[in-house]
Amino acid sequence: MVLSVALFLLQAAAGPAQWFEETIRPLLAARCLGCHGDARVSGLRLDSREGVLKGGRRGPAAVAGDGAASLLVRAVRRDGELKMPPNEPLSPQEIAVLEKWIAVGLPYPEAAVKRVGGKITEADRNWWAFRPLPKPVASAGAIDGFVGARLAREGIQPLGPAPRAVLVRRLFYDLTGLPPAAEDFERFDRRPDVAAETDRLLASPRFGERWGRHWLDIARYAEDDWRGLGQEKYANAWRYRDWVVDALNRDLPYDVFVKAQLAGDQITDREGFDLRPALGLLGLGPWQYSNSPPPQARADERHERVDMVSRGFLGLTVACARCHDHKFDPIGMADYYALAGVFASTEYREYPLAPAAEVERYESHQQLIRDKEKQIAAFVAARQGEAAAALAAQSARYIEAVRRGERGDLPETLYSRWKSYLELPQRDQPLLDGWRQEDPAELQALILSVLAERNEIEEARKLAVERTKPKAGAAKTRLPNGFETYDEFCPGCDVVVRAQPRDRSVLWQELHREPSKDRGPGVLFIPEKELDEFLTAESRDKLAALRRELAELKSRSPRPYPYLHGVADKAQPSNIRIALRGDPYQLGAVAPRRFLEVLGSAEPELWTAGSGRLQLAEAIVKQPLTARVAANRVWMNLMGRGIVGSPSNFGRLGERPTHPELLDYLAARLVEQRWSIKSLIREIVLSAAYQRASGRSVRAEAVDAPNKLYWRANRRRLDAEALRDSLLHAAGALDGRVGGESEELGAEFRRRTLYGKVSRFKLNEALALFDFPNPSATSERRVVTHVPLQRLYFLNNEFVARQAAALAARLTGPDPVGQAYRLIFGRPPSPEERRLGEEFTRTGQWTQYAHTLLSSNEFLFVD
Repeated sequence: MVLSVALFLLQAAAGPAQWFEETIRPLLAARCLGCHGDARVSGLRLDSREGVLKGGRRGPAAVAGDGAASLLVRAVRRDGELKMPPNEPLSPQEIAVLEKWIAVGLPYPEAAVKRVGGKITEADRNWWAFRPLPKPVASAGAIDGFVGARLAREGIQPLGPAPRAVLVRRLFYDLTGLPPAAEDFERFDRRPDVAAETDRLLASPRFGERWGRHWLDIARYAEDDWRGLGQEKYANAWRYRDWVVDALNRDLPYDVFVKAQLAGDQITDREGFDLRPALGLLGLGPWQYSNSPPPQARADERHERVDMVSRGFLGLTVACARCHDHKFDPIGMADYYALAGVFASTEYREYPLAPAAEVERYESHQQLIRDKEKQIAAFVAARQGEAAAALAAQSARYIEAVRRGERGDLPETLYSRWKSYLELPQRDQPLLDGWRQEDPAELQALILSVLAERNEIEEARKLAVERTKPKAGAAKTRLPNGFETYDEFCPGCDVVVRAQPRDRSVLWQELHREPSKDRGPGVLFIPEKELDEFLTAESRDKLAALRRELAELKSRSPRPYPYLHGVADKAQPSNIRIALRGDPYQLGAVAPRRFLEVLGSAEPELWTAGSGRLQLAEAIVKQPLTARVAANRVWMNLMGRGIVGSPSNFGRLGERPTHPELLDYLAARLVEQRWSIKSLIREIVLSAAYQRASGRSVRAEAVDAPNKLYWRANRRRLDAEALRDSLLHAAGALDGRVGGESEELGAEFRRRTLYGKVSRFKLNEALALFDFPNPSATSERRVVTHVPLQRLYFLNNEFVARQAAALAARLTGPDPVGQAYRLIFGRPPSPEERRLGEEFTRTGQWTQYAHTLLSSNEFLFVD
């Protein structure tokens, strides 16, 4: 308790406002405001002091100065019925902070919350993340100086260096995502030169595979999109993934890395490295297709691009200003729609990687195939309609046959369909009620009248669609796989025609239903494969000829040419209007394309050349904020936690940096070293802070249990990719080929997980189980869960069992237990581990033994 009070007094010494902004607001934003902000769950808002005191349906959330009487304290302590947050409880330290906040009277500075008239002030421009970077004073111990000074202020003694075997394993996983081999442990043990080992790993092609995956999380990389209940695949998506890997292996300067992904079609790297594949950041979606009306779909696509670019590169939540000015950061709706205009002036484009003549030959031939397929489809549909009409006119014969229970000379398939249909309960088909008592001719007449009515309605709909089609030259949007739609109108989407009464419509749907995965065809619908027997000889010959022509065209089809999924400027770029309350159908003033006002000059430059993508890219890399965000991400991926704990939010709702001077130093060093990510990684890895042990310290944990001050190394579970790759590595089955087309992540797939397909339509179950991020949105970091299903995966999964068997087959030497430990953990077994292993395998259970070791915490975690 004494330590807790002392810590609070130390934090509050700078003033209640600063302490609130650095400690309380980020905690509320991260754990509370998602439900108790604008959403007002249970009527409670915690985004103002008045809201806290007023409370919700259960009464005031807090009583200033009295934590014991405050519902908020009881809820986060989970004392009683109310347990908040509902998912992950707050840590004891977070609860203590809230209690101290209430105890000192609930300070809640309003000036930091509300924007005044949307005007940018000097205070806005002077926000810590926007300030210029200081000139770095590089020295061998600069990083440790910053970390050590903060630890000394808090009275924390850091742990010593990690053991050699622990450190080399950490190095390999952090820099390559793979474990060291036994010879790597032995080499490092003989000559523990961290600098030399780091240089060797940074030069490995495995480096780009590991660090490329970090970026692909932010880039929400995937190889398909969902479209209704279907899937749109992107055949060449892997080329963007390989470009990212190659760029990081080349140590492409980060500023070029950024610009290439926004405007790679408009810049050229000085070394001749093709930058166009980088446009996959935008070209690979997510795309909305026909999931919503075109104006809404295009607005949602622009919103996603604004969100990814602003959070990914700038660490700002610009997308919060879609419906209203940002409530916390100096970002207005005009800023949001200025950036959205850049993406509204950008369109999907494929860049062929083949000669123009080859492309023309392939596309021309594919058009012939498409035309022939349309011709066949139209012919089949017409004949199916004729067959349905003919069968409808014979309904009475089938109904009478079903009534007698005698099929006679009627086709078995159609007779069975009629029998099943007529046995439907009345609630599913009210028009059939009492059909056994009626004359079958009456039901046939009903069916024919429904058919005639349906045809009449369909003709009226076609005429209405034709009348309301946009004029020639109307703006269109083209997406991957040949999808095309008008921007302002979807022909047929909003056409209103006379509808059939419900019961008659149900009757028609049941009779003329097309087959699906779960249900067969309707009584009168003849699938194409059954159509021939209902055709005249002339029609059969015609259809057969068309099918032969199609088969011949396909047999002569040139091979598909490779291409890049990317974007390009529209022929006529333009500004867009602000959507009032975010509604694309309610438009306000025009928002000229430009950069964020708070990051630019008082009179921001307007972008009129092309879409503005290149100008946006150049404006981003000029910002000190961009270097801070990049440096923080590098630090987070090496240390397990960022200096800023919210790596994609450096605004007021984000966390404040625990070591602001260190972050500025790292960002300045990144720029000074020509934006070299590898150089920054090397400097961090060579620090004592990185090389610490990961043990316990009661005194340090009392002050800094989350290890925000880096007094020890963070123990981390391997992520989904490293887990799978390590299993293959231990089994000696890992295929080390770099790059190339993606494959399904089945039990037979032996390449690195990076080269498995990533789907937005249906994410691989093993990836999802081990916390792979949702590829439909940018992800700032991996959320780590520990659930029983993960253990069951290691117990029961076929892939794990195969690797255990392959590992057991490798244990052929005179000391198989020792060999197993060297292959899996890079160390010899202890006497007790050797005794247990030999005892367990006395009856030859080597596969089960290997399986057990591969499921151990030592294998699953890195210290």
